[in-house]
Amino acid sequence: MKGINYRSIPTIAILWAIRNFHANAQFTYPDFNQTLGLVMNGDAATTTCSNEELMISAMTSGGEMQGLYQKIVTESGGDNLSVGNNISEIAQFGHREGMDVVDLHAIIECKTRIRLTPSRPSRVGSVWYEKRLPVLTEFDTTFKFQLSGQSRTCTFHRDPTFSLKHHKSCTVHGGDGFAFVIHANPGDALSIGGKGKQLGYGGLKNSIAVEFDTWTNTQVTEEYKEDDLFHDHVSIHSAGIGTNDSGESTSLGYSRPVDLADGKIHEVRVRYFPFLQTKYFEGMSANENLLPYLKDNGEGRRLGTLAVYIDDGIKADSPLLAIPLNLSILLDLPDSIAYVGFTAATGLQWQKHDIISWNWCDSNGCL
Repeated sequence: MKGINYRSIPTIAILWAIRNFHANAQFTYPDFNQTLGLVMNGDAATTTCSNEELMISAMTSGGEMQGLYQKIVTESGGDNLSVGNNISEIAQFGHREGMDVVDLHAIIECKTRIRLTPSRPSRVGSVWYEKRLPVLTEFDTTFKFQLSGQSRTCTFHRDPTFSLKHHKSCTVHGGDGFAFVIHANPGDALSIGGKGKQLGYGGLKNSIAVEFDTWTNTQVTEEYKEDDLFHDHVSIHSAGIGTNDSGESTSLGYSRPVDLADGKIHEVRVRYFPFLQTKYFEGMSANENLLPYLKDNGEGRRLGTLAVYIDDGIKADSPLLAIPLNLSILLDLPDSIAYVGFTAATGLQWQKHDIISWNWCDSNGCL
């Protein structure tokens, strides 16, 4: 019998075989030209870069590239100024202050990606692998993401004495962020959580989320009244088998500030070790919410480690965030399997939340 030439097998056939074998799984989406095996909900959809190309053409036609930088614009002002209302507008392709110019070549040649939300207010999206996968023994997943098209917020200041003097400042800073999520919510692969600060996972039961939060916590509103970190950050949230939430009551650990929404493509690795990874011990984050999950649960269900790496930290084996955790105690998974995927949401601020590629492994052959 002649050997099989695996290179001749279409990608769609490989993905079909993978999705129908889920005792252990390994899959790779180098892009999302094929989405076999994925379930998208809410505002999530695949997209190409055609809109971005038109936008770049419009911005560069006059020889200017001003839309590619974040701007903080301050107009004339005076004394005795009071703060007025905030006005949000859609930015063209703005990003954060101090970043390098966006790589036009990378934008124009980008491949089909999953856009969890468009750059519009009050949107929410989720995407799940359609089969539940083993998560309690060990897994290793990597993905690339890009956050762009942030909203612009302008603050007006007026003199309370009705002087003609006024002051206006505008910043480009989107929201709210996205999350990598593991869950056994009753909604299965159709599950989707709340908008705004809930990042699309708030409201899911029996779940854990690694959130990438980009909301600027400078305002106190009814929707955003709970304390949160001011800067972009990565944090891990779970209420065990209860209803998950993005608030501090479910936080299991959070990272130092890290720039996530700079318009660049970032790579993330999330890995669960079925043992306490002592080499990360000095950099581990933990709080009192973790206490119920810091114990063994029988043979093969020992206290483990959940680690999150980003960009250069992947190659350096230096996680941005690591916590001690026993997933078999945190989640109720009788068959040790759960849905895995991504969620994102926008609210008073908005941006495009794009997943560009995704790789998953939970078997000895790829770990």
